[in-house]
Amino acid sequence: MLPTAAPSRTRLAGLAARARNIVDSGLCARTSAVPDWLARLDQYEHLTAAPAVSRRATLARLDDSTVCDLLVLSYLRHGTPYALWADTPSGFIEDVLAVRTWARLRTLLDATVEHPRVVAAACFGSGARRHLAPLLALWHVAVQREGAMAVIVAPTKEIAEYGRHQLSRLAEQAGFPSVPAVYSLFTGTGPESWSALSGLCAPNLLIIATDAGLLQPVQGAAIDHVIDGHARLVALGVPEPTPGTWFEDVAQRATSRTLSMAVSDLPSVTGEEMGVCMACPADCGTHSPADHLPDAAWAGRQITVHGPTNPLVLARIHAQFPGHTPEAT
Repeated sequence: MLPTAAPSRTRLAGLAARARNIVDSGLCARTSAVPDWLARLDQYEHLTAAPAVSRRATLARLDDSTVCDLLVLSYLRHGTPYALWADTPSGFIEDVLAVRTWARLRTLLDATVEHPRVVAAACFGSGARRHLAPLLALWHVAVQREGAMAVIVAPTKEIAEYGRHQLSRLAEQAGFPSVPAVYSLFTGTGPESWSALSGLCAPNLLIIATDAGLLQPVQGAAIDHVIDGHARLVALGVPEPTPGTWFEDVAQRATSRTLSMAVSDLPSVTGEEMGVCMACPADCGTHSPADHLPDAAWAGRQITVHGPTNPLVLARIHAQFPGHTPEAT
């Protein structure tokens, strides 16, 4: 399970909220009103051109006043104080939404920047089924000008409602003035699935199919109808052990970038440091977020019970589709 809560707002989320208030209140309505604006503008340009890792390290190192000025410049120039995270969903999720990630998860998240069709096949228990969609959706609308839209398409009403709850909680946690243009929809399994999506129109639309392995063919066809235009797609979920699902079909398309995250990629197996879990109550004691993820012992038990070639093992542990192995890089 991917923890998606933190007890307090992050430093950068708070500074972004401050920068937005400075501009919206009229205290700083133009670039030249920013203190020492020529130097700050030069600094901002260098940050924009820098790799995301270096940029995030610099923002962590700078004092609050300087960072706030840079985020004010971002808001004035790009219509959002979060433009410096436009090329790094994983950075935004960690710096602003206060959710810890790990190496393989960062690869999956950041692939959505360069590829218009991303299929993220994940093992059971990794959090990709439901938790990642609200995080990606908020990143998408936060780093762009007003008018961008993200739609989470869920296979059941329960999952759609969970998505709406997570969106509200994360938006409040990050200090957004209101819940952005993100919608969590249950499309239905009949003709209504088409009507639920047919009216979607935005200059920059991201469709996120969550728990995509459970989407019925008619739901998948409705999504295909929308993304045939200019919409981008991210399909997240655990592969089903039976062939012929829409999720598998999308994964096998030449236009898709298909990536996997097996149990062996999780920090509970790799030993990657994740700090202290901030999602659990204090009385649970100090522990790592990796404790919430499947580990090698669990995977070994499943392989022993079902056999190494069992479709359940291939799907739930190795994140593979029947007859198709996603990219491992």
